[in-house]
Amino acid sequence: MGLAACANDPPYQPCDRENPCGGSDTRLCLSSTSATGNTVRFCTTRCTTPAASSTECPNAAACIRLNGGDAVCVPRCTAVAQCPFPGAQCTALPESLGATVCNVRP
Repeated sequence: MGLAACANDPPYQPCDRENPCGGSDTRLCLSSTSATGNTVRFCTTRCTTPAASSTECPNAAACIRLNGGDAVCVPRCTAVAQCPFPGAQCTALPESLGATVCNVRP
């Protein structure tokens, strides 16, 4: 996982160098890669207090530490169709504190 400087709104939309993030709520382009090499990139923001649903995050997303890194907002979901970026799966992660969140598909 890596964070890169990233004008994309609404929150959690796909991003890359040609489509950077820049909304008031989501200024970082989060890149997450699975063990099999699949990668997703989406706009997000840092948060400070990990929680399954956080008031620090747009749309009450989960504030989690992916792979032990900085805490970031990750959209919650109950189905893949709710994930706003391609290549996602809706799953509970060890670090998602019981919430199901959009993350890279294996």
